Amino acid sequence: MGEDPGAGGSAGEPAHSHPGDRALRLLWGVDPPPARGPKARWSLNDVALRALALADKGGLENVSLAKVAAELGVTTTAIYRYVDSKDVLVALMVDAAIGDPPTLTEDSLEDRCRAWVRALRERYRLHPWLADVQPTGIPRQPRPFGWIEAMVTATAEYRGVDGLRLSLLFEGLVRAYSTIARGVVADTAPAAWMSTALAERFPALARVAQRDWSNVDAELDYSLEIVLRGLARP
Repeated sequence: MGEDPGAGGSAGEPAHSHPGDRALRLLWGVDPPPARGPKARWSLNDVALRALALADKGGLENVSLAKVAAELGVTTTAIYRYVDSKDVLVALMVDAAIGDPPTLTEDSLEDRCRAWVRALRERYRLHPWLADVQPTGIPRQPRPFGWIEAMVTATAEYRGVDGLRLSLLFEGLVRAYSTIARGVVADTAPAAWMSTALAERFPALARVAQRDWSNVDAELDYSLEIVLRGLARP
């Protein structure tokens, strides 16, 4: 197919914008779509959802700008008018995959935290590749901030509770156990020689590690309840 007319050129960009954050600025609504130039055939959301579908099928390694361009029926050159790197593309994918945060209306602090964690766990279950996107700093997209805002708002009435810190802690737990869940599904048990070496060098750990890990949700819930017990202390 022919080249897509694109998402706008430099003529429509503000002087302070640079290619590396153009897509993110549009995602946040900081910059309006360019008024001049031909209208884009696809939206940023279209691009993100096509890339997300590729990742759902084959993981992040299945995503490239060229593959997304092919999915949209445009040339690889044309896709750069929407996103200029895979890094930015993944940022858009994460925003789409994580979705909007839950509305936390539960009566207790503990139940609000449980609802937040379980909702995030479900997003990771739907899109397992999210666990492969390693955070390198504060988020760059609005929806991850929305999840943090939801926790901060839900805990604001509780003295001594820091919703921001809790959201970071809970996100780390969900990410860690989502990674373990993928290993359980893939049945990536250690080789026999490693199990023997583990038992010889770290016997106490080896005995604990032998238990059934197939219910990863229960393992996450256990860790969550430990945190919540700490919150309940005066």
